[in-house]
Amino acid sequence: MKDKPIINARKINKMRFISGIVICSLVIVVTFVAVALSLSDYFDSGSSEAGIGTLKMFTTISNIIAAFAAAMCLPFQIDGLRRDRYKLPSWIVIVMYIGAVGVFITFFTAVTIITGYQGFVKAMLTRSNLFMHTINPILIIILFVLVISDTHIKFSYSFISLMPVILYMLFYFIMVFITHIWNDYYHTNDYIPWPVTLLLMISISFGVCQLLRFLHNLTNKYISKNLEKYYMESPDFEFTNISNAIAKLATLESKFYYEGDDVYIPVDIIALLSNRYKTNKVPVDILYDIYLENYLINIGKGSGNKI
Repeated sequence: MKDKPIINARKINKMRFISGIVICSLVIVVTFVAVALSLSDYFDSGSSEAGIGTLKMFTTISNIIAAFAAAMCLPFQIDGLRRDRYKLPSWIVIVMYIGAVGVFITFFTAVTIITGYQGFVKAMLTRSNLFMHTINPILIIILFVLVISDTHIKFSYSFISLMPVILYMLFYFIMVFITHIWNDYYHTNDYIPWPVTLLLMISISFGVCQLLRFLHNLTNKYISKNLEKYYMESPDFEFTNISNAIAKLATLESKFYYEGDDVYIPVDIIALLSNRYKTNKVPVDILYDIYLENYLINIGKGSGNKI
């Protein structure tokens, strides 16, 4: 059986950085335009969900959360492209997870329920619905599943992503069916009793959390596997000893140095190369010194000098 080709993990990361910058920027712009036009009463003029009323809609809230997460990711994506590597703080990934769950539920509800009484074109392709029911959910799901995928999401985090959905549902049912302050603009009581709708939507939302978590972790596993294979098997690091391999890594990393940057030692990659050259075992602190010395030489700071 023919071995699978070794995928250049560094090139994959560069593609992800560029995709992340583009998609994050689009999400921010699309959300800003959609919310601004809605607040200005450009859409749905005269209805209780128009103007300032748009802010009580779960669709608007979930899109804003996702756009906020995209805005937090954007600097890391830009820095990742500049440095050729990056690591998002796990809490930002969780915020994106919350946003992705919210917009996916919006998308799912629009396709399965809202189209039932509005029609597909009106529910998905007109007014603010085009931005918040269709364009943004697609962009954000792609971003979360395929691009923002450096962190493995644990099962317990599903409940964090589910909490905003549950809180909104409870608040909605209090405002609509207990206090009667709001209209039932989501028509939750039209087909089945609202308590059943509540339980059904919570169940569906939990399923959405697990689906997105599974797809995100699948991509994470794929990237991690290919990253490991690249550094363990790639001819780019095929040398007679580990010292030369570490020196090559330092040369590659130093190409992305900018004056004033801190020097980061990629301990995870050095660990992989150390495993690759296990027959030529060298203490890890010596490997760090080799990396740092070669890095400094390559950026013109001189052997052993500090930045």
